[in-house]
Amino acid sequence: MEKTRLKVRDKKELEITLQQLMALKNPKPSLEQHTTPSDLAASLIHLAWMMGDLEQREVADLGCGNGILAIGSVLYGAKRSVGIDIDPEAVEIAEENARMLGVEDKVEFIVMDVEKFQGSFDLILQNPPFGIAKRHMDLRFLGKAFQVSRVIYSIHSAGNAEFLAEFASKRGARLTHVERWPFPLRRIFRYHRRNVVNIPVEILRFEVVS
Repeated sequence: MEKTRLKVRDKKELEITLQQLMALKNPKPSLEQHTTPSDLAASLIHLAWMMGDLEQREVADLGCGNGILAIGSVLYGAKRSVGIDIDPEAVEIAEENARMLGVEDKVEFIVMDVEKFQGSFDLILQNPPFGIAKRHMDLRFLGKAFQVSRVIYSIHSAGNAEFLAEFASKRGARLTHVERWPFPLRRIFRYHRRNVVNIPVEILRFEVVS
């Protein structure tokens, strides 16, 4: 008997569905493991769909955390997705989330350092570390994304678009779209002083042109 797969019809339904996912139980400060908010994840995925970059495409999520972008992409029409994360606990939770929503046959999660990741994908969706704990960590993720896909959607701290556009240009890519969003950073680490801080972030869309 074929398993019934959950389907979503619009961005709001996707957001509500992604709210069901389990967050990381033991987020690690050194990896800057902040789960992507469901509204931001749904907006990023919906934007990719509206741009014609998602439907029936093969997607990869670099630094997948609890799997929200990889899982959300197949719920919204991607052919399949692969999520990688260096943290085995994150991958385990991502796999549980995929099973919970019945998409485990369309999503694969792998424990791996982003530098070792290889392949060719139609689309990258990612929320990389912002480079606070380890300087320029966001650039490592973005640089790898340019190597494995021609279309990249990546979340970064607001105000860095010009610098990242120059970084992309030197690697044969161009920045095509910028959308600003608030990112509610919740108190999960000891050094956080407030329960929630809204940090402005930007969804950046890149295309590799050479």
